[in-house]
Amino acid sequence: PVETIASLSGLSQTRPGLAAALAVFMFSLAGIPPLLGFNAKLAVFSAAVDAGLYPLAVVGFVASVIGAYYYLRVIKVMYFDEPAPAFQRSNDVVQGGLIAATALFVSPLGWVVLAPLGGWTMTAAHSLF
Repeated sequence: PVETIASLSGLSQTRPGLAAALAVFMFSLAGIPPLLGFNAKLAVFSAAVDAGLYPLAVVGFVASVIGAYYYLRVIKVMYFDEPAPAFQRSNDVVQGGLIAATALFVSPLGWVVLAPLGGWTMTAAHSLF
């Protein structure tokens, strides 16, 4: 179990696949294009601007920048700090496969599912009214 960010130090040296997947997740949370987190943030900021809520959009942007600092700090600890003794190398194929599949989903490959997902959500929304 990871209780502190320091527990992740040097993860790229002990478990490079896990570190790469976690880096993809962190970049997605930060809203870096072309990852799926960017699409969500773009939709929220576009809706705020379209509604004329410019102060809200600015506050959201500033909060995103502050959040990005913390997400990128985790990546810095994983890739540039000395390894912590908490993680040992693992050869668990199932765990690695699930992590890789999830990382691919939030990567640019995830954009492929946005159109069908949008259609499904519209169908679900129309069934409510």
